Amino acid sequence: MESNSFCEVLVAVKPTKWENILSKVLWVLTFVYLALGLIYLIFLAIFLVFLIATLLYRRHLRVEYEYQYLDGGLRIDRIKNRSKRKRLAMYDLENLTVMAPEGHDRLTPYTSRKDVKLLDYSSHDPTAEMRYILVFQGGGVIQVLLLEPTEAMVQAMWRAAPSKVVRKSKLPVSWQSNEIVAE
Repeated sequence: MESNSFCEVLVAVKPTKWENILSKVLWVLTFVYLALGLIYLIFLAIFLVFLIATLLYRRHLRVEYEYQYLDGGLRIDRIKNRSKRKRLAMYDLENLTVMAPEGHDRLTPYTSRKDVKLLDYSSHDPTAEMRYILVFQGGGVIQVLLLEPTEAMVQAMWRAAPSKVVRKSKLPVSWQSNEIVAE
């Protein structure tokens, strides 16, 4: 089940609407206290507190996930503020049960289970084109991952485990719905 291929994907997490609003409010308050601090020195201390809080919160918003597929192994890292990398998980394709596009029929047995651990390593953008769900079983634990791989990564994983990976079909819509279209 080994394949000699390497694929790497970097996915930037989109901040939610509320995170963006909070960030802007923090910046506005920071500048308000800066202006007040120029007049009254006591507000300069409050300005410094808001400046530190705003910069720390901004670092929290800049998150990316990196997926690396190499020879039957999938590695997932989180990168904060484009500088701090942390390895979140490593998965072996031998433990993969199914990999399919979000909403596929082969994922139905895992949607209502209570013992499933859901891990979202996606951009949190529901309109993303390539959203795949991977189900890994190992050590009595079922982990369901939500990823946004590229077509090249899906192809490489399919070559390594064709019975476990479901690719998006590129057939015309009439073929996908099993309708026979007369010409």
